[in-house]
This record gives sequence, C-alpha cells and structure tokens, in this order.
Amino acid sequence: MSHRFTARPSGRVLVSVALGLALAAAVPAHATDKYAAEFLRVGAGARALGMGGAFLAVSDDATAGYWNPAGLNYLKNRSVLYMHSEEQRSQVHYDFLAVALPQGGAEGQRSALGISLVRLGVDDIPVTPSIADLRPGIDFEDGDGDPSTNLATENNGRWDPGERLFLSDFELKSSNDFAGLFSYSKDFSKKFTMGGSVKVLYRTLVGHSAWGAGLDLGGIYNLKPNVSLAIVAKDLTSTLVSWDTGKREHVAPSLSVGGQLTHAFSAQHVITFAADVRTDFIGRRVDSNFGSSSLAGELHGGIEYWYHNSLALRTGINGRDLTFGAGLRNKGLGIDFAAMFNRFFETDGVSFASNEDQGVGYRVSGSFDW
Repeated sequence: MSHRFTARPSGRVLVSVALGLALAAAVPAHATDKYAAEFLRVGAGARALGMGGAFLAVSDDATAGYWNPAGLNYLKNRSVLYMHSEEQRSQVHYDFLAVALPQGGAEGQRSALGISLVRLGVDDIPVTPSIADLRPGIDFEDGDGDPSTNLATENNGRWDPGERLFLSDFELKSSNDFAGLFSYSKDFSKKFTMGGSVKVLYRTLVGHSAWGAGLDLGGIYNLKPNVSLAIVAKDLTSTLVSWDTGKREHVAPSLSVGGQLTHAFSAQHVITFAADVRTDFIGRRVDSNFGSSSLAGELHGGIEYWYHNSLALRTGINGRDLTFGAGLRNKGLGIDFAAMFNRFFETDGVSFASNEDQGVGYRVSGSFDW
C-alpha cells in the first residue's frame, strides 16, 4: 500500500510537468457545457468511493485508469475489476469494468497498460408525442377525472397542463452512455510516474446518438515511502461530443490535486489518509463545495484502515455526500462495498429536483489479481 523509493527525480522535470498540466487544464474551453458527459464523474470501484473518491494519490488497483492513470505502475499483479450499482431507486444502472496489465521492470523503469469500460443507462423512458399529436382518450385523459368539477379545459380535445398522460401506452426507449479508456503509464524516475488515458465516448438518447473523444493526464510523486502527491488534468483538449442532430458539446477541462499518507502501526494494522481537490474551469453548483460563475471546487477526503491486509474499513466525504465502505481480500480475490448518503452535507440551500428522494446509494465491486 505504501510506495518505497530512494532516488530523487529532476526538480525541473517535476516543475515542468506540473505547470504543463495546470496550464493545459486551465485553458478556457469554447462553448463548454456544464454537464456534458456527466456520467464520467460517477466514480469507479467501491473501494475508492468508500473513501469519498479521494483516490488520486492512492490509485493502486485496476480503477487507476479512471482516477489517475499514473497509478497503474503501482500494481504488482495483473488485475481485473467489475463494479455494478443502481441509483435513483434502481432506475439508473451503472457498470464499470477495468483490466490492468503491469509490464514489469525495476523501480524507475516500469510501465503498465490499462483498459476501462463504463456504461450508465436508463431504460424504459416513455417517448411523449408533441402536444399537437396527443389524442384525447388514447394518449391522455381529457379532464381532471372528476365530472363534478366541470372545468373549461375538460373535453376540449387537446392536452392541458395537469391532465393525466397514459405513459404506459407510449413507446419506450433507453438512454445509454458508454466510454472506453485506454491507459498507459511509465516511470520517469524511482519517485515520479506519469500516465495518460485516451477516452472514446458513445451516447444514445431516445433515438439519437453522439460520439466523443478526450485525453486525461496524471502524475504521482512520492515525497517519502509513505507520502505521495498527485496531479490529474482531465479533458485536456476540451472533450468534444458530437450528436447526429448537429449539436456539439464540449466538456470543460478540470484540474485535480491530491495526497495520501500511510502509517503502519504494525504489520497487521495500516491506515491511510487521503484528500483531493478537483477544480472545474466552468461554473457548477450540483456537487461543488466552493466556486464562482466561472470556477467550481469539489472536496474529497477519506480514511482507509487495513487489518492484516485482509479486512478494510473506510469512510469519507465525497463533495456533499458522506460515504462508508468495507473490503475483504483473500489471496487474489477481493470484494468491496460502499454506501453513499447523498446530500448529507447540503448546507447552502441549493435546490435539487426530488432531493428528498435521493436516499442512500450502494456500490459493490469485485476484483481478481493474478
């Protein structure tokens, strides 16, 4: 769990890389959309989510291609991980599959490959015809259902607000978001590692589709054997999503920094503290903890405790959510669980649709190393 290195990298290399990532992510994206490709912010792996998503500097499992591709180098074995979750009272289905393939080599000369697949879908969406095409008695109830009220809008042959639609009779379609991330990482020294992920997006929405592509870059620098820092720039090229209707969306770049500290009380008791800050260069209020009309910041913090490298307990803060988690390991097999109390830290009065129905979200993931 801790990273052990002895040599120091060139200070110029570290400064140049950090400044390059920061400047690239901070370049204003033209015609950006605040919530384009929002499904790529859902997270990956119950372990990371149990720690509040504070995983940039910890990334040492198969989800590294998603969180910080530089972390792929810290896997000792090849690994496959799958996660499934159902959100919004099981209406939204989310799946994540990742394979990590370390290429071996001595410290300072390692490299690794990774592939991650993401799918978020909503099925059985009723497709409502235009108001002019709605048929009374077939598509909607032409009135309020109470003959005694005798409203002027009853039996007028057209749909009026408040009149019940017969949704069960409408055509049902689905909305699906897919992404493939192809990652590579390489040691630049015994203390500094960089990685990148090229991502391809495919989206469908009630009969329409879109393609997109983008680039993420990340780095990890180990200050001490048990302390590391991370920097990740996502959507460096202002990820383009192009719809078949001619509409184009641009995902604004973001820059995240994080760190982790691991302390071993003994060989059987190890604890890790982690914290990340994500900065979006576009105004967002959904999950941001601070910001302005052109900037938004999201906080993540987490703690992970391992007993005998077999049982883990976790908790964290994921933006406005409170998280808990647990994990088990037995040889190459692993299973992790996370629970998220949505909007637990909601304090500024921001109004969310159906906020009272958010409830508790659950994530389960399984992994196998060989």
